[in-house]
Amino acid sequence: MSQPAFKIIIVGCSVTGLTLAHCLDKLGVEYTILEKRSAVVLQEGASVAVMPNGGRILDQLGLYDAFEKATVPLDLTDAYLPDQDFRFTSDYPRRVLATFGYPVAFMERRGLLEILYDGIADKSKIHLNKGVTHVEQNDDGAKVHTEDGEVYEGDIVVGADGIHSKTLREMWRMMGEPVVNGIAQSESQNMSVAFSCVFGISHDVPELQPGEQILRMCNGSTIFVMGSKGVVFWFIVTQLNRRYEYHDAPRYTTEEAAAFCEARKDAEIKEGVTFECIWRKQHVFNMLPLQESLFQTWSHGRVVCIGDSVHKMTINLGQGANCAIEDVTVLCNMLRAFLAEKREKKPSYSEIDTLLRRFNKEHLPRASTIVETSRLTTRVHAQVGISQRIMTRWVVPYFGKFLQGKPLGLIASGPVLDFLPLKRASYPGWERYRVKKSSRGAGFWITAFLSLSLLAVAATMYGWGNSQIWADWNIL
Repeated sequence: MSQPAFKIIIVGCSVTGLTLAHCLDKLGVEYTILEKRSAVVLQEGASVAVMPNGGRILDQLGLYDAFEKATVPLDLTDAYLPDQDFRFTSDYPRRVLATFGYPVAFMERRGLLEILYDGIADKSKIHLNKGVTHVEQNDDGAKVHTEDGEVYEGDIVVGADGIHSKTLREMWRMMGEPVVNGIAQSESQNMSVAFSCVFGISHDVPELQPGEQILRMCNGSTIFVMGSKGVVFWFIVTQLNRRYEYHDAPRYTTEEAAAFCEARKDAEIKEGVTFECIWRKQHVFNMLPLQESLFQTWSHGRVVCIGDSVHKMTINLGQGANCAIEDVTVLCNMLRAFLAEKREKKPSYSEIDTLLRRFNKEHLPRASTIVETSRLTTRVHAQVGISQRIMTRWVVPYFGKFLQGKPLGLIASGPVLDFLPLKRASYPGWERYRVKKSSRGAGFWITAFLSLSLLAVAATMYGWGNSQIWADWNIL
């Protein structure tokens, strides 16, 4: 009698969960998706950035063409500092496209979900209104119980259910971890909330052009505006009055979000354009606390959590969805090799536990680098602290081209699916900027970045600004 097919239960029909489904389809691995909501695609007012490191993986899966047709690449970024008379223009988005063959582009989150959902051939594998109540596992397999009394069985459970992940909390329960105020005691220092964000979408704003990006840095807040096809995506990220924990983070009503925006309608976006021009054309908006987290333990036994459930970042770097896509990529690469080695033999509990622990250990440093870079970027944009103010006023405007190697390296160092061909591999930036693995973590490189930034200020003061030395130091 043949063994039952190896099967994965995905909790969450998110960008993460649907990307995983596409990868499993390519691998020929059985799966079921459980989604607690009544629909896959809902209008929530959110947009999502797809960077080259996420875009090339979507391209491997045959999904990028639809995304590309629906979006407009960002071209130049006009950045304004609190000093109203000081601004500079960065060609970073344009350079990203020339370097990697993929642009920086935004679209509505629901639009990306539609692309991912439409690409699933067998939609009977997706089950809606399936809120998870509890998970159990043993030597024979895993079972996921849902609110309607159904039980779904598989070999691995993957939590792709976001920041408030039920899968993660079930994993903590099975580990015997004490949970205090919604977070495992051992992870309590690994999540905090220091910023909020109003995000919205406006239609028909003639003052802003497709591909135009404006970054307005203020003392304690940042306004982002991105023009696309017939719409404008915008965010207002604001530093909170103190650092909150998960359980006591502020929650905002629609009325509070509207009042927040009304109070800022006179804020200048660019010459002749105020925030009111965007706000009065708003189609949808929302206001949320921005959790920042990097949990250390992602798996236990047959259960593993990925995406926002284990690493959540602010929106400033635009890498949240891309980092989740990378999680899927690394997990599926390991899974492919693992199943090829097992052939027809059913993997044991211990073997699966070892596989998922290895995934956690090997991918955590990459996720840590992205989360920490996002954390720094958010504070630089909001002018939090003297070093951040020095960086934006004296370093980036004059030495930005020489300091682009670090963010380009962050993109170039992302993983790819090792079982599917690359579509745009000929672009030189992927190899040129790829960062070799190092024992030095993100903290080391961020410290180095700040140190060299201060050195750059000294260079400006002493007239070294045009020295070839900066061109040679393209390491940041």
